[in-house]
Amino acid sequence: MGAHAEQVYIARLQEIRRMSASSHVRRRGRVIFPAPPGAAAITITAFALAGCVGAAIAAQAMAGAPEPIKATDAAPAPPAPELVNPTGHTLRGEDIYGAGAFGASRGNGTRRHRGADYLAEPGELVRAPISGIVQRIGFAYRGDERYRYVELKSEDQTRDVRVLYVGPEVQLGAVVRAGEPIGRAQDLSRRYPRGITNHVHVELRENGALADPADVLPPASGQHGEIDA
Repeated sequence: MGAHAEQVYIARLQEIRRMSASSHVRRRGRVIFPAPPGAAAITITAFALAGCVGAAIAAQAMAGAPEPIKATDAAPAPPAPELVNPTGHTLRGEDIYGAGAFGASRGNGTRRHRGADYLAEPGELVRAPISGIVQRIGFAYRGDERYRYVELKSEDQTRDVRVLYVGPEVQLGAVVRAGEPIGRAQDLSRRYPRGITNHVHVELRENGALADPADVLPPASGQHGEIDA
């Protein structure tokens, strides 16, 4: 082969190599790009590239999205009342048997009323005036088992409340919260047939001393309790 022919042959061979290098080969998800002059070949896995692009798009979406609204806890229930009007009604006014206010005259002036009388219809729900323990359940009158009372003592031992003329619906030793039912108002007309205003009688002691329930318990709420049909 002459020198000229050899140079043509070498030039042609180099051209074929460049053409071969410039074409990319796809094989099993891999793309091989020709290396730029003077640099090593760069191999990129198509699956990895797709994963990176997806991750980048997701990251941008998360960055641009507003912060999720955090769920807040439900509003706490209101605290239980410390003191409750046992029937939600006003005090008994004056009738043929006297008045229902604390200290009202009894026995033609020989004694004073030791409690306060709250209006109550027979069968009406009666609620605990204070939170405490059912300390006693007894009879309102000696020798008459028709009328009952429920007595509560506060947990701190500072208050005692006795509610008379109530058919008890709690057990001795039970713990009750102010406002929870303790029984139902009884019908006083059988004992006082001349026209007494039906009520429950509340006696309150604070640190052992009698106190006016009307000065301590809330006033009438204007709402009647449940009536026993």
